[in-house]
Amino acid sequence: MSERRFLVRSEDLDLDRGEARVTGAEHHHLTRVLRLRVGDAVALFDGLGAGHHGEVAAIGREETRVRLTGPDTRPVDPEFSLTLAQAIPHSEKMEWLIQKATELGVGRVIPVVAARSVVRPPEGRWERLERWRRVAQEAARQSGRRRVPIVDEPQAWDAVLSASEGSGERFMLCEDPGQAAPAPLSLPAGARAALVAVGPEGGWSAEEVAAGVRAGVRPIHLGPRILRTETAGVTAVALLMFLAGELSA
Repeated sequence: MSERRFLVRSEDLDLDRGEARVTGAEHHHLTRVLRLRVGDAVALFDGLGAGHHGEVAAIGREETRVRLTGPDTRPVDPEFSLTLAQAIPHSEKMEWLIQKATELGVGRVIPVVAARSVVRPPEGRWERLERWRRVAQEAARQSGRRRVPIVDEPQAWDAVLSASEGSGERFMLCEDPGQAAPAPLSLPAGARAALVAVGPEGGWSAEEVAAGVRAGVRPIHLGPRILRTETAGVTAVALLMFLAGELSA
């Protein structure tokens, strides 16, 4: 049987007493969907990197009490810090991207509103962003990660450039090889952080590429074939995680 894992708030982990509380949707999933009982083994993670093994100690109407039996120290979360700055694609493709990027080990996802983006978030609360964050949580649970990637508010490209300055290697995938360096994607020895940016279906504008180059971002391409934006995003994440030693051949 696969491990039954539940996301809990860090404040609901009481390490001194060796117990934890599972509440909200996770409590509902534990009791109503999985129908676990007292004594069943579970694993808890707080989304920030901490994880614990335990067993169900008591089940109430609003919460489940878990007795902690030991820390989860498996090396599942990467040491390499990778940010995916992804122009928001059509329909549900962003959910798929976030799911797969989480499985591969990405630490942050920045939805980008580019010049040629068709999807443009409304002002104020946006339900799609909340859905993306839930997708990241579920993908972290499924893949065994203890750290849930941060999914930022959508940002313009110039804001991404300003906020990411000095944060490691930065790459920008370009559809037109004439805009990009022909050298293959590579990481310098000892690199511990990187950002890779992927444009919308229509590609980056010339102005966006120029702004990236001025900011020190390295424009690259992944070969002669034109990839869909969601394919390019996942491919770039996988390549960088492999180059960083976080994936095995």
